[in-house]
Amino acid sequence: MNVCVAINRCFVAALRCGSKIGGSEDALLNEDVLMTILNAICGFVAVAETSWIVFFLFTVQIPYDYEREGLFPITFLRFFCACWLAYSVPYHYWKARVARPIKLPQTATGSQCTVCEGPKPKLTSHCSTCGTCIYKMDHHCPWIGQCVGAHNQAHFFLFLWNVFLATVLVLYVEYDFWIENWKVWTVENYDGKGHGRKAVFTVIVVVMLHIIMVSFLSTYAFLVSGGLTYVMKMFNKQSEDSKQQLTPSIIHLRWRKYLAVRRGEWILKALFVPSDRIVRDYNFFHVH
Repeated sequence: MNVCVAINRCFVAALRCGSKIGGSEDALLNEDVLMTILNAICGFVAVAETSWIVFFLFTVQIPYDYEREGLFPITFLRFFCACWLAYSVPYHYWKARVARPIKLPQTATGSQCTVCEGPKPKLTSHCSTCGTCIYKMDHHCPWIGQCVGAHNQAHFFLFLWNVFLATVLVLYVEYDFWIENWKVWTVENYDGKGHGRKAVFTVIVVVMLHIIMVSFLSTYAFLVSGGLTYVMKMFNKQSEDSKQQLTPSIIHLRWRKYLAVRRGEWILKALFVPSDRIVRDYNFFHVH
């Protein structure tokens, strides 16, 4: 989440600074326009990165497996995993991007947001970029073009989880591919054999993504298990739920709610089977 916050602030600061240096104060874009541009750029980068990884996996690594291992069982299993991730990653990304914030009910005390004047239950924060109040707001994420909150937190986390699994598949499951190409690249008279530039570019992108995903997932493991959001942690706030003693059953219940696991479902299904987990009703977290 610090990554997203840093990107937001740096981008806005850079464009505002550029406008001032250009000497045209009238051309200074307002923050809403700047964030719209940032959302579009980050969305394009996210799609481009994942598309490249999928392209490389299906056009380079899978054919490499087939040439050396045959079809069954290794190549078939890797091909199946690649197909599953090629569907899961964009599925959860799109769901996290298009989910609409939960419509908030009027509170018993009648508390309202001082900005948008809408009802503001506990654990609700106003996002100036989205222009609305977000229940259980975590942070505004330029990669999905909106806030991460109760409505889309499951899909956002599952998007990160599946990107992490994709990096594991490319880096570790295909370790023999990288070992062979490393040997080719490091010979003194390297003459362009192997997959050269494509492989070098891919391993740089995937290693960077892998490190970022490990950082994100570790942070979320801490926050969700503790019943917190990034906003709560940043402002040192707690809810009634986060004040409970940390036990395995409490942690399990928090993850079920966070991943929108319905009654009768297993958490493993949420982690490995793409399905709609958008939360559309405020009461889901109070009667579930």
